[in-house]
Amino acid sequence: MNDTQLDKANIDNLTALWRAMGSEPAGMAGLQASRGWPHRFWFDWDHQPLCEGHELARLPPRAMVPVWTAGSVLERALISQGFDLALEQRAMHLRMDGEGRRPEGGLRLSRVLTPAQAEQWAVLCGRAFGYEVAAATVRRLLGAGGACLLLASREDRPVATALLYHSGEVMGMHQVGVVPELRGQGIAHELMLQLMALAREQGARYLTLQASVAGEGLYRRLGFAPRFSISSYRRG
Repeated sequence: MNDTQLDKANIDNLTALWRAMGSEPAGMAGLQASRGWPHRFWFDWDHQPLCEGHELARLPPRAMVPVWTAGSVLERALISQGFDLALEQRAMHLRMDGEGRRPEGGLRLSRVLTPAQAEQWAVLCGRAFGYEVAAATVRRLLGAGGACLLLASREDRPVATALLYHSGEVMGMHQVGVVPELRGQGIAHELMLQLMALAREQGARYLTLQASVAGEGLYRRLGFAPRFSISSYRRG
């Protein structure tokens, strides 16, 4: 795939994950809704919405609407209806060239397989990201093809979460977070190396993610290429 195709694959992977979490049509042509966590209302990458402001005004207060293209009709309509920028991320990808192996370190990955483990993952992920993560949504992912929920532990203590979502040749990396009290100790770096090795073992040719401002530097150092901004809006 070239870079343009990978840009589409990045967002297609993300929105496929949101669908697996549970979504439904939102009453506006092409608009999909995840009414629980992650509270996203979105148009697919290749859908160009012709937005009516009064339709956007009916979205619930917690709804986050991502914009894939800066300056688009959608972005202008959201701003005109009093939506504020709530989250800015950078779409990034990595081509899985060459060989790789899991790093030797103190971090151990374990797959989430049971409802009780899903509950633990939701609590830990919520702590890492600073917002509530719905355990019911996490449990739904246990039976979703392509989804792999992971807990990272150090000295038998859970310290970080990750979610891999496999679609085609792409492995999307999501919800990679370390609990606040243990940041700055190299856990995120070691976790990413482990995830990259796992993705390679599972046959992924490309990795995609949506980086926060805080995480972008680490991903750049690991070789991920920055591509475009994703701006998410919520009513002010």
